[in-house]
Amino acid sequence: MSYKLSACLFASIALGFVWLPTPAAAAPRVVIVVGANAPAVEQLAATELAGQLQKLFGAQTTTQTALPADDAAAILIGSPQTSAAVDAALGKQWPKLSPQGHLVKSVQSQGRTALVLGGGSPVASLWAVHEFGYRCGIRHLLHGDFPPLEKPAFTVAGFDVVLEPRVERRGWSAFNGQAFGAEAWSVAEHTRLFTQLAKLKFTHVVLPATLTPVAALRVDGDTPGRKVFGGARQFENADRGEDFLPRIKAAAAAAGLVVQVGVMPGATEITPGPANASVLPQFNLETLAAQLQAVRTNPGAGFVARVIIPGDLNASAHFLSRAAFTEQLTAAQAVSDLVTPICGKEVDERLLKGFGIAAKAAALIAANDPAVAVPAARMTLRHLAAKAAPPAWLTEAKTLYAQAMNEMYRANTRARDGARPCILYHAKRFEFALHYLTSIELVGKAGFAGAEGNKEARTQALEQAVEAMYNALNALADVARDASDRGTIAILNEHAYRPLLQALEATAKP
Repeated sequence: MSYKLSACLFASIALGFVWLPTPAAAAPRVVIVVGANAPAVEQLAATELAGQLQKLFGAQTTTQTALPADDAAAILIGSPQTSAAVDAALGKQWPKLSPQGHLVKSVQSQGRTALVLGGGSPVASLWAVHEFGYRCGIRHLLHGDFPPLEKPAFTVAGFDVVLEPRVERRGWSAFNGQAFGAEAWSVAEHTRLFTQLAKLKFTHVVLPATLTPVAALRVDGDTPGRKVFGGARQFENADRGEDFLPRIKAAAAAAGLVVQVGVMPGATEITPGPANASVLPQFNLETLAAQLQAVRTNPGAGFVARVIIPGDLNASAHFLSRAAFTEQLTAAQAVSDLVTPICGKEVDERLLKGFGIAAKAAALIAANDPAVAVPAARMTLRHLAAKAAPPAWLTEAKTLYAQAMNEMYRANTRARDGARPCILYHAKRFEFALHYLTSIELVGKAGFAGAEGNKEARTQALEQAVEAMYNALNALADVARDASDRGTIAILNEHAYRPLLQALEATAKP
């Protein structure tokens, strides 16, 4: 399978995405053909396709149940079972597709070239629509879609793509009982995420049987990063209630995802991020590739991606999406396929280097103190009990995050203007990690100084630790874009910043 990529660019404001307009003079006329009794998911596919065509080409689109009578371009959605037009155009040549198999195929029908976007099931037809968009340069990430600036010429000719899954069940699970887990996401945020997961060809979303209550957290007064809460005094899920789980179940089903309650039987749990509920960016694309390769030995069982901070995982989600349909895709190639069209040349090299450095930091943390950034009542104050200087691994991990941050800022400089917020998120997340581990290191120094009876050194180290934690939370606030990011800021104020401030005040007393 080959990937035809165009150099491209997306425009963005803050962390939202804005499509660039196409001149009206170049706008093609396109008729989208769906079955007279098309399933709801195929009707959704038609709506999605109309949006893609308008955004990519400024196309004038109409939707009907038969081929156009005039010379408008025709794109057919569905299968011979759901669309008479697809049956007439491709029925005799329809390949043997599994329920997840899908195609993007140019055909001759009624003396004209048309394009068929279809699959072995209605949801597979939806995937075919997004595969067409992908091959036209659109990139689907967890927070939105990224269009190419240098858009391809519109055509319905020359497509001959048939895809079958190498991993049949691809699940997503993000409920973890913490304030930064999916418990904190509003129904609207879940709906947006489910839409993107469907575009990325995930098949399942795993929801808990019962919802673990997450206590409201104070974010008023002296709260570093307070700007992300819009003046609210507490961080909480305003949608939380008895109807919360039913509403997000309905949203997942409407997006074409299978809702699995509790666990997904037989599926292998994989960890695109940290294995525990750490708030530090910890991911390793090479390790993820190895996990997926192990899953391929039993493709019917599939995987569940256990997710902590979704914002870290766009490259991971893209890799899982594409590698689930091909045997040959490497992690490095997946990053290049994702980044080059939306950021420009050479940016992927910096990102890969930064991700690799961050993976080394994650390995150090996993080997020495996996709980160093897992929210708990004494997550920072426990380091005040140190009887020795901070360990070398902690300093090394901090240094690695600094290097990873620098690579992201270099990538940000190389990227075209519109692409920068996407890369800036990673740069700020690594900056957050640098300041966070600096704070932990300083708390350890304060503890050691106290054990040595040096109150002045203890006070000074605690002052610096408070400042470093303040800087960490403000760095994350600069790019916070969902409830997981906001929840991280809120819970670290509760369990890290304010306890450190209290410890400093107690130490400074005569």
